[in-house]
Amino acid sequence: MIRALYFCMEEQWADLGRRYNITPAQQHILFLLATNQNVLSPSEIGELGCWHSSTVTRLLKPLKERGLIRIGVDKEKPRFKKVEITAKGSVLLKQLIDAVEVIENFPCNISCLSKEEVVNFLAYAQKILEVNKGEPFKQKVINGSMVPSDFSEKAIDYQI
Repeated sequence: MIRALYFCMEEQWADLGRRYNITPAQQHILFLLATNQNVLSPSEIGELGCWHSSTVTRLLKPLKERGLIRIGVDKEKPRFKKVEITAKGSVLLKQLIDAVEVIENFPCNISCLSKEEVVNFLAYAQKILEVNKGEPFKQKVINGSMVPSDFSEKAIDYQI
């Protein structure tokens, strides 16, 4: 059931991605960067995106080639890399966010649920996430928001 729900949502992300020539996973990386002060290490991206390090490497390459991200050396830990969203990446992310705002029932139709059911669903999901990934991970996921001045008049906030 969870896999089927995931694919219901993934379909709309993929449709959006085709319009902007970016995969759902690459969209997710831009979002992760934007909700984390625009900079993360590849291992942090892997942790937050639930990807293996080799997958992160594969996903970052085309983003870098398109100038949507920069990959540099961490000044505090020279052995480690940092990934940063570029101005071009921020512009694309804003276009994606603007496109999502006008799509009815994005990323899937939940109009059959009451507000209380949606709140309960999200609360159950957070509880499951905490049990499986821990409280710090859960907090990173639910507290992700973008700075309003970077993308729109209002903050984009995905907490319940």
